[in-house]
Amino acid sequence: MKQILIGKGIGEIRFGMSREEVKKILGEPDEVDQFASSEEADDNTEAYHYDELELSVSFDEIDDWKLGSIAISNEDVEFEGMKLIGVSDNELEAKLSTIDMGEAEREDVSSPESPDHEVLSFPQASINFWIENGQLSEIQYGPLWDEDAEEPVWP
Repeated sequence: MKQILIGKGIGEIRFGMSREEVKKILGEPDEVDQFASSEEADDNTEAYHYDELELSVSFDEIDDWKLGSIAISNEDVEFEGMKLIGVSDNELEAKLSTIDMGEAEREDVSSPESPDHEVLSFPQASINFWIENGQLSEIQYGPLWDEDAEEPVWP
């Protein structure tokens, strides 16, 4: 499970899988979080955290509880053949400039708990790179998005 696949998943895990299918591959999660994403009745999310893998997967009720998001902070994971977790912000930008993922957007998401926190997003590729204290700490991504239909494109 070392290769991030844009719009598809990681290793055997694929976007669109059910919670049960993911558990068959990864086993029981170390922790499960449940939260409402908004005030909407069917906008609940369930996140499974796998501590040893440094991996979290999220399922949204609005998508019939299909796997819709993966977040990974494991240094061994590869993206386009490169290990990126832990690299400096400048090195990350240089490496990502070789990959066509569309227009990048950078946002400062600092808070009192995390004073030096930014996210580098590539909306066209549905991928976010979370940068803390000048280093890549997490890669978060989901299925590609059909803008016209306003829905995810399941692999």
